[in-house]
Amino acid sequence: MTGSRARARTSRWTGALLLIGLWLPRVAPAQTAAAGPTGGELPAIAVDELTAGSRGWGLSVFRGGEPERFEVEILGVLRDVQPGTSYVLGRLTGQGLEKTGVIAGMSGSPVYVGERLVGAVAFAWPFAHEAIAGITPIGAMRAIADAAPWKRPLGQPRSSLADISARSFPADALGAAVAALAGPAGPGGRPALLWGATGFADSTVATLGRWLPSLAAAGVAGRGGGEPNELAAGAAVAQVWIDGDLRLAATGTVTERSGDRVLAFGHPVTGQGDVAMPMAAAEVITVLSSAASSFKLANTGAVVGAFERDHPAGALGRIDATAPTLPLAVRVAGPVPHRFALRLARVPALLPTLAAIGTLGALDVAAPVAGLEGLDLRLALDLGGDGRLELVQSFDGEGAGIQAVLFLLATVDFLTRTDLAAVDLRGVEVDIVPFAEPRAETLVGLHAERAQVEPGDTLELLLDVKPWRGEAMRRRLPVTLPPDLPAGRYTLLVGDGASADAARLAIEPVEPVTFAQALALLRSLGSAKQLVVLGVLSGRGLATGGEVLPRLPASMRSIWGVSGTRNATPLRLAVAQFERTAQEIPLAGLLRIDLEVRRQEPVKGEPTRPITAGASTAGAKKEGR
Repeated sequence: MTGSRARARTSRWTGALLLIGLWLPRVAPAQTAAAGPTGGELPAIAVDELTAGSRGWGLSVFRGGEPERFEVEILGVLRDVQPGTSYVLGRLTGQGLEKTGVIAGMSGSPVYVGERLVGAVAFAWPFAHEAIAGITPIGAMRAIADAAPWKRPLGQPRSSLADISARSFPADALGAAVAALAGPAGPGGRPALLWGATGFADSTVATLGRWLPSLAAAGVAGRGGGEPNELAAGAAVAQVWIDGDLRLAATGTVTERSGDRVLAFGHPVTGQGDVAMPMAAAEVITVLSSAASSFKLANTGAVVGAFERDHPAGALGRIDATAPTLPLAVRVAGPVPHRFALRLARVPALLPTLAAIGTLGALDVAAPVAGLEGLDLRLALDLGGDGRLELVQSFDGEGAGIQAVLFLLATVDFLTRTDLAAVDLRGVEVDIVPFAEPRAETLVGLHAERAQVEPGDTLELLLDVKPWRGEAMRRRLPVTLPPDLPAGRYTLLVGDGASADAARLAIEPVEPVTFAQALALLRSLGSAKQLVVLGVLSGRGLATGGEVLPRLPASMRSIWGVSGTRNATPLRLAVAQFERTAQEIPLAGLLRIDLEVRRQEPVKGEPTRPITAGASTAGAKKEGR
């Protein structure tokens, strides 16, 4: 719309409102103006007082920062959609709503009948031919301030320590995590909320948009986009989830402002209950019409306060309040190194998702994530009194970048959700070295110079490895066997660090019962840039209390059995040898070979076992990459 048309429209509305003001001096903008910039509580109209056909009006920002009026026809009430929850249905017109339908970003737009406040535009239905909106009654929104403290339970970690060690994550793990950012809406509808991504590459916006409705590229508001006194009824307001060099925010509309208190949205954004997250003003550039769901193109302004409650009926915020955030630093190496300083909303259930989105966004800006590639990752987490946790991993192949992001997501998710301790996560650092193509060599063959050995022998293994491009080649690996091996079969597993970790935890499954044990396990994890030799034999041990007791004498096993310990898991195998060697090039795969150990005398405390002949190799166990 041109400036002249906008001025003409403003003049017509001004004239009409002056005429209305002659006989109804307290309606529409006159009420808002009388309340002043800090707003105030207007009388509410109860749901039972509304009748079909009643005429009203609403306020929302369609361009710039000033709220503008639209018209509302009350259609009726959807009663008791959930126990005690009813919604008013209204047909919206004016401001082009006949063409656009209900616009993403109108969540929270106040609706009035006469000189009383009905509630907030909350949701609509995609592909609808008319702008029919669900309106949350203002009584339910005002009750947020008096509601008992409540937080959504965190739930159990989505990935176990065994999953993290094996780097085994569901293909839809990132999608499920991002989709959880979008809270529930009305019956069968979609929240009229606008998600905006600032600074992200188009490919990231497209990826996240598959799971986050109404996600659009956004900008940062210039001067005048962040003044706190602009957050009056009808003004644009945003919850800021990621701030800094990249920004992710959910933009809607202020329903009511009373002093420093702000009510907005008319529906939950994520439904986390009592939260503390930054609140910012916003400005609207224009409205983009869409057959599926029209949306506002907006800039997020300066942080002016904090939201403290995100409840089913809407969000409650305070001007000038401060919400703590978690620092995330992402550094991407390359000819031109990139560094991103981000701040994440400190909402424990969603911190892993925000860290993953921030990392994916930074990586996609610095080194686009696509196709066959390689990547080295260093993840460092400040755990306060529990020290610093550093994990190093390498990823190669299709979707290596996404696999790295999933590894980060699972690790931070475990730390925030574990019931072993209240983890004091204070900061996250991510260092990434991208490569234009995969580097990993695949282990395709394993042989030994002989099948019969004695304890303490040095045995030469022959490894057949195939580079990403080219013919397989043979390498020699000397391995010294433990001197206390009993007679019988001894199995060597040889492969990359991540695959070997998965095998180690499968052989000696142990569930940590303290956070110190969990940290020790995480710190013990290897990477694909390590060649690991794992020696395995019959163990007859136990896993109990978060510890492994391998190769127990028969007398000790009997004592444990008589004691009736319920949480003791019998082990049939034990790890007798564990060696790691650093590699310049990542390795993929895990192979086994069976050896025959002969000795003159049995190991003290071990029964003599028959000797079996023969050695075998198994096919490569490749990681999902």
